[in-house]
Amino acid sequence: MEKIKRYSISLLISFVLAAVFLTISASIFAYTNINDRYLDSFVFGTVMLSVLIGAIILARKIKEKGIIYGGLFGLLFCLIVYFITCIEYTGLFISNTLFIYLGISFLSGIVGGIIGVNV
Repeated sequence: MEKIKRYSISLLISFVLAAVFLTISASIFAYTNINDRYLDSFVFGTVMLSVLIGAIILARKIKEKGIIYGGLFGLLFCLIVYFITCIEYTGLFISNTLFIYLGISFLSGIVGGIIGVNV
């Protein structure tokens, strides 16, 4: 039960950070002359930072198995975003971008878990 609480708090922090980072990115794109083709890079960076920070927070509280818990955290974050997107739009979909997001989330979670346990 304690781990579920830790996951919930870390996920909430990650989603708040993602919202803040995406708001900053949207402001940058709205008020500068940056080309829109860089938007995906900003979104990937936002996902990476949000998951990394959330996994660090989670692993510092759990203090064990950072690779496993961090990777699971990254996958959980990405799947929650995916299902919210599916509910909001037309339904289930699979694309190359989905797998890129899953990979980025998973690897960022692993790195965050390792950092959180060892620092």
